[in-house]
Amino acid sequence: MNKIFSKFVNYGFGIFFALAMALSVYFLADWLLVEHYIGSQAAVYGVILLIALAACAGCLALRKLGNVFEARLGDDAKKCDRIFAVMALALLAVQIVFAACSHFTPINDLSYICTSAKNYILTGADTIYEGLPSRHQEYYAVYPNNHLLFLIVLALYKIQYALTGHITNVLPTAFNLIGLNASYILMYMCARVIYKPSKALLCAVRGLLFTPLVTYVMYFYTDALGMPWLTGALYLYLKWRSRRAAGEKLLSGKSIALLISCGAVLGIAYKIKGSAVILLPAILLDLLFQQKGAKGLLSAIKAKLAPFAAILAVFAVLSTLIGSLACSVLKISKDELYKYSFPTIHWVMMSADGKGGYSYDDFMYTRSFEGKDEKKRADLERLNEKLHEQGASGMLNHCMQKLTYTWKLGTYMINYYMTDSNLLTSKAFLVICTALHFTLMLSMVSTYLSRLKSNDDVLQGDFILKVTLMGLTVFLMLWEARCRYLVSFFVLFALL
Repeated sequence: MNKIFSKFVNYGFGIFFALAMALSVYFLADWLLVEHYIGSQAAVYGVILLIALAACAGCLALRKLGNVFEARLGDDAKKCDRIFAVMALALLAVQIVFAACSHFTPINDLSYICTSAKNYILTGADTIYEGLPSRHQEYYAVYPNNHLLFLIVLALYKIQYALTGHITNVLPTAFNLIGLNASYILMYMCARVIYKPSKALLCAVRGLLFTPLVTYVMYFYTDALGMPWLTGALYLYLKWRSRRAAGEKLLSGKSIALLISCGAVLGIAYKIKGSAVILLPAILLDLLFQQKGAKGLLSAIKAKLAPFAAILAVFAVLSTLIGSLACSVLKISKDELYKYSFPTIHWVMMSADGKGGYSYDDFMYTRSFEGKDEKKRADLERLNEKLHEQGASGMLNHCMQKLTYTWKLGTYMINYYMTDSNLLTSKAFLVICTALHFTLMLSMVSTYLSRLKSNDDVLQGDFILKVTLMGLTVFLMLWEARCRYLVSFFVLFALL
């Protein structure tokens, strides 16, 4: 079974992800022409060639650097940790300078949340929808996924208002900056658990190529705010797994504390960014293949499923409590949630044609029906219509568009959300970020393809990362697609 699953992930998904990367490069050229970012077709292909060569050179340079680290640092954990500390401080300095030199005005959903939080403080909970578009007068009943973000922004605004009598985005930005830097540190801590020190340091270098660690400092939306919680949950699980592998008892106090903490942190990550739930099935699969040595059916079940049950129970309880707290603060009743909230199938339906992004028409279609059951019935009907109209060839084309729409842009849409920045909207920024993005993607592909002959790759410490990336890719093929949805999963880009 280990051999079959190892081959399936490395051969099957590894080749699929390599194909996705190649298609992303092809569709990137088409997008550059359509959006008129670069004037002529010859210039576009020249830029694409430059990006491809830069990505290959970057990937080779990372491999060479890894060999240098291994030769000079080896297993010297203290020296590697000291070098990493300097890197983390340097990143923090760059983040602070970037924040100080940038101007950002929230738009779209983040703007609605900021406006609602200000209204709540200044004029009361009954006025939270003042200033929002008419179509969003039931925003928090429609989008419970933004409840925790609202609570965080509200708390930070309240602190600043109590101290200064003013409300600005200084504290949310600072909170986001700290979270991004904490994500970088937690990523390195994950690497130290599963790799030897010199390779963990290489992961830290790879992490610095992930541009949202800097460019998303001002954009304190769910993608960035969810990153440290998701990375932290992964670290807690990896730490628990390493202690178990070292012989610690399943029900020891430290093991239980790590499992409970993992479930709690993952619950917070999920309430900030729903896609964090992908980590749950990845943990389950990892447990099924990692836990060895249990004798008898009951012992095997205990060793494999009891840890997952503990994580899941805490995850579910905390998620429910956060949801209840938010509804209480926002004064949303169960009847309102039933009347206005969108069913899960809405996001599958909305993304089932074209490039798979947000659709205003599909939003208004679902909104026009009253009650969650009626919305679900209507969305299923519209989904069936889309599938029937496109046919097999149309769906194949749609899947290719959706896949590449998610993975082709290394800016992660920050140039859309920060249009006031000349740097972030420049062509040079687009080319550099995309080259760095494909460097990381190529490195990830090589991780899969380098182990095609392995029969027990499921036993390796980083296998859970591969399964999580596979789950993320499948999820974004079914869900609404946007490249910024990758940001929360920064840890995969750095560690794979």
